[in-house]
Amino acid sequence: MAKNVKKSKKNKAIKSEQAKLASAHEAIAEAVNAKSEEIIPQKTAAPVEAKAPVVEETTPVEAPAKVEASENNTEPKTEAKHEAKVEAKVAAKKSTVKKPEVKKAGRKPMTAEEKAASAKARAGEKKKAEAMAPTLTLQYGGRDVDVRALVQAAKDDFKANHKRVLLTELNLYLKPEDGALYYVANGSVQGKIQF
Repeated sequence: MAKNVKKSKKNKAIKSEQAKLASAHEAIAEAVNAKSEEIIPQKTAAPVEAKAPVVEETTPVEAPAKVEASENNTEPKTEAKHEAKVEAKVAAKKSTVKKPEVKKAGRKPMTAEEKAASAKARAGEKKKAEAMAPTLTLQYGGRDVDVRALVQAAKDDFKANHKRVLLTELNLYLKPEDGALYYVANGSVQGKIQF
């Protein structure tokens, strides 16, 4: 029961706040309407029977400044302030004039013949790069040993000992302290080469 009393008090407080806000909004709207009626005079309709149009002299009157209020900002912004900000932005954009781009001196454009020759040379370089095999040299104990020569020696040793058998797999084990290259060919054949 106490909860219901608290809820009803809260609801009454909220409703009274909403009523106050609504009346404040109505008062502001009435004030704006009254102010606009004072500034902008109402035109009277010319009588239909009149032959010559009646011209009323009116002085030009500025429209009332619009007032915008945001929920977070309590200070209202006028249209004049907004226009001043827009003009400042436009002026800032005009002041940042883009400088003309200066092209740097570079290569001359290639002719079709030069392009074809360049493409052919590039294709040759590409084939050479793909077929490239590194040179691997083992330096140990004051000696230089070419590892590719050892690989070829292991293949030759296998072929010399096992004729008419294809070499499908070759695992190499280099042991510099023994001065030997051990190999296992086709998963089961073992061999040793001294260097």
